[in-house]
Amino acid sequence: MALAAPGRREQNKLEKRGRIIAAARALFTHKGFDATTSQEIADAAGVAGGTIFTYARTKEDLLILVFHDEMMEVVERGFVAARGSAGLLDQVIAFFETMVVYHVRDVPLARVLMRQLGYVGSEEQLTLVQELMTRVLGRLAQLVEAAKGQGEVDAASPLLPSARSLFAIYYYHLGALLNGYLDRSQFDRNLRTDLGVLLRGLG
Repeated sequence: MALAAPGRREQNKLEKRGRIIAAARALFTHKGFDATTSQEIADAAGVAGGTIFTYARTKEDLLILVFHDEMMEVVERGFVAARGSAGLLDQVIAFFETMVVYHVRDVPLARVLMRQLGYVGSEEQLTLVQELMTRVLGRLAQLVEAAKGQGEVDAASPLLPSARSLFAIYYYHLGALLNGYLDRSQFDRNLRTDLGVLLRGLG
């Protein structure tokens, strides 16, 4: 049964949401997150100042909303790239490569995002972050599950803890890269080395 098309009111809300997110992304990129005001975002989006708070209560909520929508697409691209590689290590590297390329295109804003993720300040942010992490970990778990079928991973290895461990290594090195502790070549080398250690096991 076909889904009903959204009504005019709902379409209007979606269109405003899209304009607000696009305006926020542009201003955060060109002016910087801290220097951008909510009123500037409203003006750029062509909406009343109070309209923004219908979609995001704070500028921080809006930042998470911007990254949530973009990262959901990035994760899917990463999964497609991973499926095109052979062997779990190279698949996971390809998956994370798609994500790190996205972040390093705007390092200052990526740093702000990591700072914000250190303390999620509202239920709205928590819901968005949880939804994104469910997608990330779910795709990693699918790669691990497929690797079990190829005999690369022990059949008894739990999927979600395996996915969390893979992501934890990536996230640690991403933080080091974004904060200048590693350059890109060091990041790539360390990520591959540490993921390899995890996948081989310490025994």
